[in-house]
Amino acid sequence: MAFSGIGPETINGRLAMLGFVAAVGAELSTGEPVLQQWAQEPFLIFATFALIIAGSLVPFLQGNKNKETVGPWSPSAELLNGRAAMIGFASLLILEAINGRALL
Repeated sequence: MAFSGIGPETINGRLAMLGFVAAVGAELSTGEPVLQQWAQEPFLIFATFALIIAGSLVPFLQGNKNKETVGPWSPSAELLNGRAAMIGFASLLILEAINGRALL
């Protein structure tokens, strides 16, 4: 698996989707910005991300190329959603840095 292959983008997309949904959900429930959330629970965040990475790497290392479509879930939809989540998460961080407070 090369750094420019489908694996890294898929894994980064999955992490971005998880991070974006978790950050927005926690922000809505607590009113705290993303970096404050990160500072309060760094171990749990790292542990969750490590489990997602491990769960994503195992099929790639076993030779699964992630080309299977199941209903509305397809590799191209996952890549598109992952890219949107990357942009959303980066935008959330930038807007919070500009405003100096939680966005939502």
